[in-house]
Amino acid sequence: MTYTILVVNLGGTSTKVALYENDESIAVETLRHPTEIIMQPFHEQIEFRFKAIMSFLEQCDVDPQDIDIVSARGGVLKPIQGGTYDISREMVEDLRENRHGQHASNMSGVIADRFRARYGCQAVITDPVVVDELIDEVRPTGLRGIERRSVFHALNQKAVARKYAESINKSYSDINAIVCHMGGGITVGAHRHGKVIDVNDGLSGEGPMSPTRTGSLPNDRLARYILENDMDYDSVYDVLTKEGGFISLAGTQDAIELEERALAGDGAIEAIFRALAAQVAKEIGSRAAILKGDVDQIIFTGGLAYSQYLMDLIIPYISFIAPVAVYAGEAEMQALAEGAYRVLTGQEEMKTYV
Repeated sequence: MTYTILVVNLGGTSTKVALYENDESIAVETLRHPTEIIMQPFHEQIEFRFKAIMSFLEQCDVDPQDIDIVSARGGVLKPIQGGTYDISREMVEDLRENRHGQHASNMSGVIADRFRARYGCQAVITDPVVVDELIDEVRPTGLRGIERRSVFHALNQKAVARKYAESINKSYSDINAIVCHMGGGITVGAHRHGKVIDVNDGLSGEGPMSPTRTGSLPNDRLARYILENDMDYDSVYDVLTKEGGFISLAGTQDAIELEERALAGDGAIEAIFRALAAQVAKEIGSRAAILKGDVDQIIFTGGLAYSQYLMDLIIPYISFIAPVAVYAGEAEMQALAEGAYRVLTGQEEMKTYV
């Protein structure tokens, strides 16, 4: 049987939309929106973005009534296990009201639910950033009232882990892997038999530095920095997540430009890349310890994984742990389509958000 799947992935400045027949892409487009639209509160953008998606379907000559399921990017929800979830009324309310955090992706589930209400199809999300499968022993910190949390590139990490498992004729639940997503933020997850049992909080900048994030910092120096600069919470958060890493050290987040400078002999930029490589390697080593050395594969993904220069700096640190595979870039739309297809075909049970 052939299923028609509509995938919607809303970001701050654009709407990514795609059509799939089963798990094969037949049309994909990134819809750019005017500044006056994206500057509006998210709830006021819903109607405009919904109409833009409908125009995409019209251009593809697809009757909305023929859509079997809408697969939406998961927004900022309460912590949940990985998997594909029916977009329930409670989920829509959490997304619409930004109860667990505000992000443009929250609109994706709201729009998918509206499409379902109008055309009678199913609507789901798969592996949102709040997937939380951490084991108990990695949650505590040394300060009462503060625990580590799981916020990471769950959709892409799990997708490439599944892809690797398929390449060796195994299922995701059969393998142990360390997956390193290197993009604007960097997250490194320990995947044990289909669960991400330890991962750094990539949203707040825990772990390695990245193009825009500081990474973990010495506590005393950070405390002094905050006091000396008379900073409030929002200012500190911006420094940690938007003004750190390459931005702070080199004045740009453009990794391609910086790599070119490093290869041309810019010693200061070379030093930044060497430091980044060491930090990523240390994070991978930490995950190997949590897996007690039982690691089938180390997998790299995300935009920075395209950099052979960076990969050549990292691999010598970690090649003793396990073989290395690289799935550069991101495949969010494909992963969302595959999540919907798995539940449509009974390969995976649909989960309920409660």
